[in-house]
Amino acid sequence: MFLREPATRTLADVYTEWKSHDRSWNSDACVPEVNFDQEVGAVPTVSLGDHEIALDEEAIGQLCAFYAIPRAFFGRLTNAEKHFVMNSRIEHTPGEITIEYNDKGITDVRKPSQPRLDVEQFVRIAHRIFPSSAVVLDDWFTPDDLRLDVLHQLPTIGLGGPVYGGVRFAQNRKQNLAPTVHPILFHEDTTTVIQIPDWSLKIDARGVSTEKIAERLEAEALRAEARVTNDAAHLLDLHHTSIAGDRITRLHRIAAEHGLPVRPLADVTVALSRNDEPTMLDLVLAIANAANAPKLLGDPAKRTVRTKLQAIAGAVVTDEAERCKSCHALVSAA
Repeated sequence: MFLREPATRTLADVYTEWKSHDRSWNSDACVPEVNFDQEVGAVPTVSLGDHEIALDEEAIGQLCAFYAIPRAFFGRLTNAEKHFVMNSRIEHTPGEITIEYNDKGITDVRKPSQPRLDVEQFVRIAHRIFPSSAVVLDDWFTPDDLRLDVLHQLPTIGLGGPVYGGVRFAQNRKQNLAPTVHPILFHEDTTTVIQIPDWSLKIDARGVSTEKIAERLEAEALRAEARVTNDAAHLLDLHHTSIAGDRITRLHRIAAEHGLPVRPLADVTVALSRNDEPTMLDLVLAIANAANAPKLLGDPAKRTVRTKLQAIAGAVVTDEAERCKSCHALVSAA
């Protein structure tokens, strides 16, 4: 069993950190000018008219993505080559560009026609649903990804221990997809997070303003928060379903249906083998708890794998399909 550190951050803490002071610069895409051709150790910069901004690796990656320069290829070039390649691509790129920046550097690079919620708006929406003292399990935002997990629901107590409910806000910002919201459960004894699937919680962001996107996100977040008490009760009810005789068959069926990664599968198998009388609750917690493994928890590059494990566990919680009693395959409808 992998235990994560106790959460100490609150929604008020996140709001302070995520509060943005970004400025937007809009112009033709061919106007910016970068400067890599400098002495060794100097920081590369981009000139937005008369304003010059230092470029870190994330900002360089965003410019490469916007101007269609392969990032791995660009990273192998010398400074002089980077200077030539980037400025040449800029000079020959049609259309317009929006660059957002603050005193720390560039925060976003996109087309003006691609509306995107400010990260601050996610915290504002969460604050209208949860109090400032609500616990935040995970929170981050990068040019590629955003995550905000908020807990406040009073715990549901059962044979499996206290379970808290909350909401997960997320967005694929690299592809500027619509934001998503999911109910989440937090099993306190095992410090395990489970993401509950609900395909009805969908936000349509096509052809609408950021204000309308924010309204829809808040509405779906309210719906997600309203169901977590029942989800917690359903999770704890799994304690009454024994899998002592077919734990491996059930696990392999779940792994095949949901694409459970191989290495976490080994951790789940070991966790189940330590219990003489395992239940479906133990199986669900073992799958989701694999996301707390130090190699996954401490590596930002493994966030997708962690989320997948938590989502697989949630899919098992909500699975009400009729299954074969021997192999647990889905039974076709008559």
